[in-house]
Amino acid sequence: MPTYDYRCNLCGERFEIVCPFAEREEKAVCPACGARDAAQVFGPIARPAPDKPFSPGHFERPPGRTSKPHWVEPKR
Repeated sequence: MPTYDYRCNLCGERFEIVCPFAEREEKAVCPACGARDAAQVFGPIARPAPDKPFSPGHFERPPGRTSKPHWVEPKR
C-alpha cells in the first residue's frame, strides 16, 4: 500500500497517510486541526551514493543452455 505525505495549509502540520491511490484525497485530513485543506508533499528521489554499487549483487547465467544461474557479489 503506498504512503502519501501531506502538509496542512492551515496549521502547517506534516503527516502521512497509507491508502490506495483512489482514496488518497478523501483521507487527507490533518490529524492536528482536522482541516481537509492539505497539499501533497513530494520528497527527493532516493538514489544510491556515488561510491556504492546500485545493487548488492546479481544473478548471472554461465554460457550454455542447461547452466543454472548463480549469485555474483558486487566488485568492491
